[in-house]
Amino acid sequence: MHFSTSQLLRGGALLAGYLVAYIALDWVSYVYALRPFNITPWNPPPGISLALLLVYGLRWSPAVFVATLASEFAVRGVSAPLGFSVLSSLLVAIGYTALAWALLRIARFDPRLGRLRDVTWFSTLVAIGTLALALAYVWLVLAEGFISSGRLRDYVLRFWIGDMIGIIVTTPLLLVYRNRYEFDRITRAQVLEICAQVACIVLSLWVVFGLQPVNAPKFFYLLFMPLIWIAMRHGIHGTVAANALVQVGLIAGARLAGNEASLVLELQFRMLALAVTGLFLGMAVTHWRRAQNALVARESELSTIVRTAPDGIVALDERKRIASLNAEAETIFRASSAALLGRPLAELIPELPDPPRALHGVEMAALRADGSRFPVELSLASAGSSGRQSYICIVRDVSKRKEMEEQLRDRQIELERTLRLAATSELASALAHELNQPLSAISSYVRACRLMLSGAEYDHTLLVKTMDKVVNEVNRTGEVVHRLREFFRSGTVHRERVKVSDLIWGGFEASMTRLERHGIILQVEGADALPDLTVDRVQMEIVIHNLVSNSIDAAKTGDRREIRISAAPSGENEVEILVADSGPGLNPEIADHLFEPFTSTKSGGMGLGLAISRTIIEAHGGRIEPVATSSGAAFRVTLPVAPTCHEISETE
Repeated sequence: MHFSTSQLLRGGALLAGYLVAYIALDWVSYVYALRPFNITPWNPPPGISLALLLVYGLRWSPAVFVATLASEFAVRGVSAPLGFSVLSSLLVAIGYTALAWALLRIARFDPRLGRLRDVTWFSTLVAIGTLALALAYVWLVLAEGFISSGRLRDYVLRFWIGDMIGIIVTTPLLLVYRNRYEFDRITRAQVLEICAQVACIVLSLWVVFGLQPVNAPKFFYLLFMPLIWIAMRHGIHGTVAANALVQVGLIAGARLAGNEASLVLELQFRMLALAVTGLFLGMAVTHWRRAQNALVARESELSTIVRTAPDGIVALDERKRIASLNAEAETIFRASSAALLGRPLAELIPELPDPPRALHGVEMAALRADGSRFPVELSLASAGSSGRQSYICIVRDVSKRKEMEEQLRDRQIELERTLRLAATSELASALAHELNQPLSAISSYVRACRLMLSGAEYDHTLLVKTMDKVVNEVNRTGEVVHRLREFFRSGTVHRERVKVSDLIWGGFEASMTRLERHGIILQVEGADALPDLTVDRVQMEIVIHNLVSNSIDAAKTGDRREIRISAAPSGENEVEILVADSGPGLNPEIADHLFEPFTSTKSGGMGLGLAISRTIIEAHGGRIEPVATSSGAAFRVTLPVAPTCHEISETE
């Protein structure tokens, strides 16, 4: 273990101060010694030793041994063999170290002496410890043959009372005053009172020893009066100082009066009773004052909470009348406390149950002082003791909340109306987008039929096929309108088992004419060997059609005009379809907004194709995402093989 220079200096100063104080106090208290080992009826040095061990730890026990041995030679001049002096000093050091250990470890003693239990444990263990040490010390003296067995009682009694009264008086004084006492808070009147208390102690000592010194114990009870006065006024701080003053005065008075040792021993027993009584009384007063201060602080805190609470707080007496209320309650009922105190709360809250019962957050109608009704949220609880019943009522004005809820309902209705309009607009935009291609195809087919009919000769078979295409486009258009309307209105998905190849073919079939017109090569790979999907065929064909249509618009501007559609399994229960083109690729400026409505790079585009596609795919429990490629653009559609919980409704 390493110590700094400052720690060593502080430790050295403490050791030197302790040794000087121990020897000086032993010299002062060396009166009425019992020969041959000079055991005195008042021995305060052990009180210093015990205080040292309690405050600074048991590691200071060697210092106790050194102080005891040094004092034996410096004060008492013991002529006993050195070995016996060392052994007896070691016994004393061990005894008080054991007493300190018992206080700290067994009794959990607080050296600040701040609790009544600390005084109880301290007094009890000191009495037991000093008695045990007295018996051990006298037995050691007897074993060495220095005394006869006939004087055992005198030695034990003198040693025990001397050390016990010395500790009871000295140790609490050092423990209480080891921290700076707040003398700066003492007023002039308190100084005068302290002087009067000291004078009362001196007067009591004069009565004890001055009137009839021989009968000094007869008047000892007079010393209890100033001690009780001091304890009631100053608590533990006053009683420990008063005990020390009385002890010094008692020894001084006995010396001046020339009392015998037997009388002094009797006075010390009485002094012990006085000191212990003072300790308990002083600690009781201190504890009571602390409780009072804590209660005052708590009441102040609760008063502040009640005063600043955002809710009205009303206290009711046993007759359910208003006993007190805070400022917020006055604001809620729009009346002063003078107008409300003493009134039954039922006059203000007619729905209040009678007899009152526990309530929590119950909404009721209340009346203000002007007679207007308003809603409140009420909580009620009993707060009385067994002898007197009272209640605490928490009142919260919820009229503003009700107004806000009404406004919120109105806004919710307006929002729903706006959403319906937005859904209608989205449906109209989606229909316009999806009907553009089939209507264009129908227009082209009808013009072709018209040209064929205007000719002198026309191929009847070709005309029928063209008209069939018109009918197919019309049917497809109707199906698209029907499915999109249902989807945007209720999210309905009509599922059926579909082959992946049929789904892909149905998606780009309507775009074959555009592919041929722009000379774009379409490649389809891997669609035949995959498991069937359970999807809404029309809706998924709309997705494939949108992706292929976008790819055509991108690929038709380049030199290499190709579109590739590939399908492959993804994981255990998914299939992914990839649509890639050889166009210029995605515009980085809109890459993060591809699936937002009205996002498009085409001059005539509406920007709804990818947004509609994502909505449909997510309704099927799938996902769509762009794929990075070396050239062109690519989108991957992933669909589950089996239906998932993402479906809103389903028709097989």
